[in-house]
Amino acid sequence: MPQYGLDLALFNFVPVLLTALALVCIARLVRALAPSSALMALAGAALVVLAGLCKATWKLILALGGPELPWLASALFPLMAPGFSLLALAVWRAQRRSAALPRRPWLVPLVLIGLAYGIAALRNWGLAVERGWFLPLLALASVANLTLTVLLLRETWRRRAVWLAPLFLVNLAMVFALQRIARIEPMTLSLHWLEQSLTALGAGAFALGACLLYRRARREPAGATGA
Repeated sequence: MPQYGLDLALFNFVPVLLTALALVCIARLVRALAPSSALMALAGAALVVLAGLCKATWKLILALGGPELPWLASALFPLMAPGFSLLALAVWRAQRRSAALPRRPWLVPLVLIGLAYGIAALRNWGLAVERGWFLPLLALASVANLTLTVLLLRETWRRRAVWLAPLFLVNLAMVFALQRIARIEPMTLSLHWLEQSLTALGAGAFALGACLLYRRARREPAGATGA
């Protein structure tokens, strides 16, 4: 792994801040649609932002000549997977506010998260697979992120704002592009810059789409769109 420069380490915080802006808008959208799901959305947003801050802080510590803290770098998916799961379930519940919903709103996401963590623990300690925890949590984070994107695309359709859809699709495309880049060896400094530039591009598109979608929802009277 190449040594991080301070400029690259600081740039890592840009997509984190953009993602935080996007998730705040999504949480506010959920609160406007279904206040009972607002806490779930806020909890999910907080976990995702904390995941990004952990990874960015780890890189900043390295750039400043500090110690290697692998637990800080490894916190990304253990926090992101439940975060995106809670967000996706919150948006889904908000969109179905007029339909019959389970009385225990936290049950489904907690079961899914617990199942993923159970499989991760089994692979990591029971089967002694090296970094066995990584794949199940990566899978949950990816599926939850994809589900959230699909739900947001559905909301653009319901709000007659399909022109916002490309912004969410750009973010999704960057996620898949970054997965390919992450498999390239050796990971040079220029590749790290490319990785973070694409991350910032995706996060910026995501933030713009989420903010405009929330503004669109605010302008419409309650019940103007169908569930």
